[in-house]
Amino acid sequence: MTALAAALTYLGLTLLLGGALTRHVLTPGTPRLRVLAAGFGLMLLGWAAQVGLTLAALGVGTPDDVLAFMTGTGTGRSMLLGAVGGALVLATELSAADLRRARGPARLLALPLLLAAALLTLWGVAGVGHGAGHGPLIRALHLLHGAAMLTWVGGVLALTLVRPLTPAHAARFTPLAAGSVGVLAVTGVLMASQHLATPQQWFGSPYGQILLLKLTLVALTLGAAGLVRRAVARRGAVRTLLARELLLLLAVLGVTGALTSQSPPHDHAQAARVAPTLTSWK
Repeated sequence: MTALAAALTYLGLTLLLGGALTRHVLTPGTPRLRVLAAGFGLMLLGWAAQVGLTLAALGVGTPDDVLAFMTGTGTGRSMLLGAVGGALVLATELSAADLRRARGPARLLALPLLLAAALLTLWGVAGVGHGAGHGPLIRALHLLHGAAMLTWVGGVLALTLVRPLTPAHAARFTPLAAGSVGVLAVTGVLMASQHLATPQQWFGSPYGQILLLKLTLVALTLGAAGLVRRAVARRGAVRTLLARELLLLLAVLGVTGALTSQSPPHDHAQAARVAPTLTSWK
């Protein structure tokens, strides 16, 4: 259940942040605002489920317990920060049309405001899960990793939904996708080195095995993306191939949710991340 709740959160983040970014730089007007709002709701629902499961495991769950968790733990405060950032993303998108119609400096504010709100959201997200309990550098790696993944998935989603789909859309998305894959590779290696110190931990621990499954799915997704690019170059049927790439990316998000429910074998901060903080207010 914890893995499902985490996967729900990642899906919501993809719709909210990935959708907001693509509306500005890739497919203006797509996805629609209601998709972003649904993403925000899924993000909050996923976090609410995670909090409920955590408190139920501890045998508590009164409103006072929930308040204490949200305000007295690093994980709870990170969720609140992410929720505030997500609300600001929605507010920015609601006002973006007015900003674009404005004259002078106000017209240039839409994208910077969106990026600031997105960074606030992602910093909160990076403090939930394996990024919690670490210093700012590791948390920043989680932020960059999440931002790259959301950009990739959000872009593929937008291309799947946009009508009509043109070669110009694919041309604009190619540098975004390539940059996202590069950031994912670098941050992924650095993050894995924090949690998996030996080959035995890669193959002999649930965390390592799920991570290997995730890497396999990412490799398959890269292959699917290559087929999409070839179809675009040949002006062939693209939408079916895009849908396959999107399904693989959604599978990656699902496996990522399962990954966050596993304790890394080499995570020195894992034990301190939740339990001591929770017991301090039980």
